[in-house]
Amino acid sequence: MPWYLIETFCPEPSASIVFTDGHQRDWASLRTVQRSDGITGIDELVAQVRATGDELDQIVSGRMGPRRVVMRPVLGFEGDVYGIKTWIGPADETPAPARAIASVNWDVDSLVARHTLESYMMSSISPDGFGDTRDPGQFLRKVVQFDALNELAELCMNDGSRTHFQGRLTVLHDDSHLMAWRGVARSNAGPDGKEVRGMFHDVTDTEEPQIAPLAALKLGHPDDGPSTVLVAYRTSPTDPSDLVPVLMYWISPRPRYIAESAVEHSHSSIPGNLVNPSDFGEFLRAREALMAGDDAMEIPIDVELLGADGEWVRVRLTLRRYPGAVGSLMHVARFERVGQG
Repeated sequence: MPWYLIETFCPEPSASIVFTDGHQRDWASLRTVQRSDGITGIDELVAQVRATGDELDQIVSGRMGPRRVVMRPVLGFEGDVYGIKTWIGPADETPAPARAIASVNWDVDSLVARHTLESYMMSSISPDGFGDTRDPGQFLRKVVQFDALNELAELCMNDGSRTHFQGRLTVLHDDSHLMAWRGVARSNAGPDGKEVRGMFHDVTDTEEPQIAPLAALKLGHPDDGPSTVLVAYRTSPTDPSDLVPVLMYWISPRPRYIAESAVEHSHSSIPGNLVNPSDFGEFLRAREALMAGDDAMEIPIDVELLGADGEWVRVRLTLRRYPGAVGSLMHVARFERVGQG
């Protein structure tokens, strides 16, 4: 049985379906739920959750027999209901886990984003550092790719040129894995119709995270030069200052002399890491130099990566910031084997 995401950005009775089981819907009418799941009165249940902000779990009658309806509100920073995660199924069935969804509100004058701890934790491993207001740079600092950013900016201007937004993002989690998110938002929202409200939906289980092509990174064709990989820095849940460099996404094909996985090798206390722990410091010193924000700066280092035979391979590696705000968190690394063709 599917999970629906119902948006309730605008004043009652406005509501529509924007996702079904992680797949985007085009602001569909609630009547489609009534037809597909054989129940009536979905509007009244949505109104109840909007008014109370409480979860709902009850059995309702319908043309397909008794049906269980589970509703979980997605609350905004001020406590309003921005959306409702909704599951409908047989009365004796337990719903599958719901996907992570969180709200955001944009100030139309300053473009400052106001969000919740749930929103922050969608890409974080610790609540330390949470703030319910973020300027645009702070809010987008973990966004790796956002092709529709200009459309969201148009919506946030709230000048009537755009009233709806739906877009795809690729976001870097603090533990260094990439996530596929979908964002939805509306202008003319809120009780007075003057706000811009939205939600971000983690759909990594239904979509591959998107990454910019080599041409966009100005790296050339992978056959013409060094191998290229994205490097992120995993933070420790117990000590946010403890950073570990991780090869997290191959831009060019992985060279045959580098191991596909390090999980089966017990070369350190950090399973799955292709970087020799003795070289972590080289990456961290380069990261410190790149924090200045100069996208043109390149830092060369000599380090060891795990070879396909389980032995360490010395490479000459050059790091530079990934384009955009996420460059403080993620680097583009080009490397070639030292002393080999």
